[in-house]
Amino acid sequence: HPCKIRINFPDRRIDVATSAEESVEGVVRSLRIVVGGLMAGLAAFAAIGIAMAPISDPPDPGMSRLLLLGLPVVMVACAGAYFTLRLSMIRDLASRAVELRQSAEPARLIVGRYRQFAVVGAGLIDFPGAVGGLAYLVTGNPIALGALAGAALLLLAHMPSVDHLHRLAERAAMGSEA
Repeated sequence: HPCKIRINFPDRRIDVATSAEESVEGVVRSLRIVVGGLMAGLAAFAAIGIAMAPISDPPDPGMSRLLLLGLPVVMVACAGAYFTLRLSMIRDLASRAVELRQSAEPARLIVGRYRQFAVVGAGLIDFPGAVGGLAYLVTGNPIALGALAGAALLLLAHMPSVDHLHRLAERAAMGSEA
């Protein structure tokens, strides 16, 4: 039965994992499964789209136009939200530099924040890909399929790793926002 210690301070909550299930490696393994699942979903959506697109012949011009014009808007909005989320995480971690420098295992102290970034960030990458898959399914336009493929590649680049988490903790301990 896993045990988790929660220490509440007025301005911040610190979660310290005390079970093997909550180890840094275990958390990263779980995050890799989540991101890999999103990538598999996009691949399945692409396969269905390639097999069936467009679902109506000829495609509805109004819906096609709406989806193809909405796709870049969704992409820009999600990219902006992703970079805002990333910057927020980096600033938050940099503000904890003293605490992280004093810890023998700083990665363990930031694993909760890293998990939040990895999951929400993956969703922000996946959503435009899913919209691209829908647009391809409705319109048959290969540009929309390109958005789906681009999202899959970005998810691959976003794939969590223990090394990345440790480097992030080291940079945060130095107070770096880079």
